[in-house]
Amino acid sequence: MINNNEEFSRRFFIFDCLVKKEYHKIMGRNKKFNQEQVLAEIGKLFVKYGFNATSLDDIVKCTGLLRGSLYSTFGSKQGMFVSALKLSLKGENNQVSWGLLIIAMLEVAPRNNMVRDIVQQWYKENKSANVAELIGLQLLKHGGIIEGGQ
Repeated sequence: MINNNEEFSRRFFIFDCLVKKEYHKIMGRNKKFNQEQVLAEIGKLFVKYGFNATSLDDIVKCTGLLRGSLYSTFGSKQGMFVSALKLSLKGENNQVSWGLLIIAMLEVAPRNNMVRDIVQQWYKENKSANVAELIGLQLLKHGGIIEGGQ
């Protein structure tokens, strides 16, 4: 059940994406687009709503791209998630990276071997004495159990 704050937050986020889309219409959108920039926006959507709750309509509204452009570039919603996850893991371990890892572990990896392999590879490369503690801390942050700075 979505409470009023979550609904407001979702509507505001979509409104912000629509404003960006209108800007691109006015300024003109090149047929080519910056994939990294688009994947960063898509990644934020997945972190905010989760994989299952993020619709393709949400992605279209936020990026300002047509479904055909998204499908021809990434293949599917899952392809968008995998691309956003891979890109985020190449950079710093920021909140989007951690958020996508949490979403991958909870929602996608249990039924998707490719995502499971990506997460397992990340784990092997980042395995340390406190990695489980870091994952737990990020899960608590993602769930809103603790604030970001704790």
